Amino acid sequence: MKFGATEVTNSYAIQPGTKTLMNVGSVGQPRDGDPRAAYVVYDAGAQIFTFQRIAYNIEKTQKRLREIGLPEDLADRLSEAP
Repeated sequence: MKFGATEVTNSYAIQPGTKTLMNVGSVGQPRDGDPRAAYVVYDAGAQIFTFQRIAYNIEKTQKRLREIGLPEDLADRLSEAP
């Protein structure tokens, strides 16, 4: 399941008797053109994963990465589309 730039929430129900592998997301270096942080909320009772997106202060994060001396391209990638 790939996030689109305008999608905020997608849910996926676990099928009984199957194995499921989920990539729950990350913060930074967007591969899908959406720079917001991605994460998952899992409802164990309902066995449903709900994918979420939330904005964070990219400019502040980029500034901090530069201050601690990480390579410039790492900071730049936080806001660049693939």
